[in-house]
Amino acid sequence: MREAVTCALAELAQRDERIAESARRALDTLVPDHDIERLTQHRLQRFCWYELPVRFHDSAEERLFAVRSLGRLFSLLQLHRYAHVCTSAETVTLLTTYDEDHDTGLAMYERLMWESGVQPPDLPELTWGASVGEAEIRAHGETAAALELAISLGDIRPGRHGWRPAQERFARSFLIQPDSKGLSHLDRIREERVRAWLGSSSHPHRQRMWPLVGLLIAGVDVPRTADRAMEPLRALLDLAEDGIALTQVGYLSPAVVRRLCEDFGWRSSPEPPRSETDCTQVIALHQLLRSMHAVRCSGRRLVLTRRGRLLRGDTEALWWAAAGAVCRSGGIERAAVETLLGILLDRTPQGTGSHTRRAESDAAAAERVLVESGWTPVESPMPAGRHAATRSETAETGSDQVRAMVTAVNWLLEALDLLVGGEVEGRGGLTATGRAFALACLHKSAVAPRAVV
Repeated sequence: MREAVTCALAELAQRDERIAESARRALDTLVPDHDIERLTQHRLQRFCWYELPVRFHDSAEERLFAVRSLGRLFSLLQLHRYAHVCTSAETVTLLTTYDEDHDTGLAMYERLMWESGVQPPDLPELTWGASVGEAEIRAHGETAAALELAISLGDIRPGRHGWRPAQERFARSFLIQPDSKGLSHLDRIREERVRAWLGSSSHPHRQRMWPLVGLLIAGVDVPRTADRAMEPLRALLDLAEDGIALTQVGYLSPAVVRRLCEDFGWRSSPEPPRSETDCTQVIALHQLLRSMHAVRCSGRRLVLTRRGRLLRGDTEALWWAAAGAVCRSGGIERAAVETLLGILLDRTPQGTGSHTRRAESDAAAAERVLVESGWTPVESPMPAGRHAATRSETAETGSDQVRAMVTAVNWLLEALDLLVGGEVEGRGGLTATGRAFALACLHKSAVAPRAVV
């Protein structure tokens, strides 16, 4: 194919040397060795619609000349679909738009990429990242090439009714297809992300979780007991279907709190509860559903979102959504949650794991692990004019954050009946279902992309 490219460039030069030189320079960027068989529609579109206007400081006229010259070359090579990308009205409009409004140009680029059908879609199992490793780069490129082939064969028809579900089914099938070693692209991406997550120099507290690397890569199946564990969440979703009255400060109505306590045997202080704040389990469930975007406020009522309606009738989806929301916060709060889950998973059912200390609460253990990992609670510089005492005050604030997050997660685990009490106040052990849920939380955190494309 390289010989065909050489001949096409020579023929183009005979007609117009300037066009041939412009086409050659563009091709050098796309495929430096001129191995045109390695070029994909996705790669070409990204070059014409993003790299050329963003990375190269040429005028709109020069960019248009470059893509049209490249289109002439592709026409000579009988690559008419690629030639159309270069000379289409959409390409001309996009390159002009960048000069007028850069942000509008970027938005148009993203829309055109999606409408073309060759952009690998996000899936429930995989959200493509922006900060990626070699395995993910390779998987993304090969998925785009596979989608291009499927489109050319008519298996996927962008713009037609139902093409997006068809594209997602095809991409999922391609990504989970095992290779000669029995590993799929999805397997390799997850392993790459988990190892990067565990080895992150900015999150040294995760080093203690290396013994879990295999489980974090593979993930865990939703246990048969998940339906029972999700009952409290589903009960609150059921109540939100008709709308739950909220107090003036946004708490659930006392009647709903009392009903939940009665249905699930939760204790409150005082009894019966007079407010949501009297029952820690209700606090935890309300906060979790909010973070899952399963409920929202509508005036003085709490109602289901569209996502909440979907989760309400699907135990497996509800399980994974809840697990994904537990580690969704950032900074020291996320580190505290991850550390707590690691401590609980390391602890034997009797509560005497190799990293636990007798009479040490979960909050104290989590804070100790974070300090031993190099965390310092002083996260912001002191304002001018403040005394040295401010540093200890900031340290105390950091410790309060750790205790607050550990306490909130413990409340949630108790609400879902995933935690059993230990001999020492403030320490607990996970049930079998609890271990599966804790692993699911860490798995979701570890395989999540560092940034979304």
